[in-house]
Amino acid sequence: MYTTGATESELELSGPTGAAVGLGLALATVLPLFLLSKLAGLQLLAVQLGFVAAVYFGFAIADGRVRSLLSEVPVAGVFLALGAGALWADSPLLLAAAYAAHALWDLVHHPRAVTTRIRSWYPPFCVVYDVVVAAFILAWLPLGGVN
Repeated sequence: MYTTGATESELELSGPTGAAVGLGLALATVLPLFLLSKLAGLQLLAVQLGFVAAVYFGFAIADGRVRSLLSEVPVAGVFLALGAGALWADSPLLLAAAYAAHALWDLVHHPRAVTTRIRSWYPPFCVVYDVVVAAFILAWLPLGGVN
């Protein structure tokens, strides 16, 4: 038997707490990359960009409105393509720019310029995550490529 909400607890965070969790998750993402080759790190972060972008796709599905799907699905596809393009071009710079662009996409969700229903703490969480990962890419990977 399915019950709704009465026995489940929901994750509610403030914006600053969400940002702090985003920082922690970003560090948990990038620190293990020191154990990999630079090529493997670039590949993993490119795939991760697709997952990061797909979260808003999931929010759009949960939202249930066609308008949300029509805005989130193509944008998720663009970020997936940017990750693939960064791999194809062997361009850490493109990958870092794509993460930075995703941070901008997060920001337009915060003041609700994009109306997909999301948790209020998620944009600060994801902005911090994206910016930290982008900065890590710029600092760790050779900008001329890894091959």
